[in-house]
Amino acid sequence: MAPAVVADPAAATSQAVIACAADAIIAVGTDRTVTVWNPAAERMFGWLASEVIGQVPPFVPDELMAEHNAVLERVAGGGQVSFATRRIAKDGAQVDLRLDTSALLDQAGQLTGWVSICHQTRDDEAVRHYMAERARVVRRLGDVVADMNAQLDLEPVLDRIAASLRELTRADAGGFVIIEGDRLRLVSLDGLPESLRGRTADLASSTVGELMRSGKTVLMATGESGRFDDLIWSALPGCTRSR
Repeated sequence: MAPAVVADPAAATSQAVIACAADAIIAVGTDRTVTVWNPAAERMFGWLASEVIGQVPPFVPDELMAEHNAVLERVAGGGQVSFATRRIAKDGAQVDLRLDTSALLDQAGQLTGWVSICHQTRDDEAVRHYMAERARVVRRLGDVVADMNAQLDLEPVLDRIAASLRELTRADAGGFVIIEGDRLRLVSLDGLPESLRGRTADLASSTVGELMRSGKTVLMATGESGRFDDLIWSALPGCTRSR
């Protein structure tokens, strides 16, 4: 029997590396459905590749979905984010791990998806991480309370709270808006140009209005509408909006 001819040796080698990797490797396309789920991912989480390919990743807990989406948005233009988090296995077990997530870009620099490498952490390492994070949150919340007690003017207090929340969530920027009748006014900001302070927008058509109508407490919203929200996003280097 003649030996099989490999049309693309580089692609075959890449597939073999992914299949033999000790760490779970998971890739999703721009529609955020799974395109790669290697054997290590099957062992770590319990789902077979045939069960998840073409589906939204089933291992992200509902309470961490906002974090998951935020990480994808953060690296969409390139770069990598490494962070400790928690996922769930098919049998419902919680899995503490470190995720290294980066964007997949084609030769033209266009986003084609994302890839994550999952490193399962030891129990003691995970406990130390969560305890350290909890202690940091408590310290920053204490600082926020002190700021509120020390300041009488609303805007300086909100600026400090925005800065604290930005640090706690590792967000690119943050701020507060005040609802004045049918308008919004940006009264506090951190990580954004000072020139945006005081900008107003129509409440009904804003992301805040959409959030209020949804009845939710958190809303991930993106778009190319040119609305007030886009003024903020356009001020952040490397941030784009897509739906």
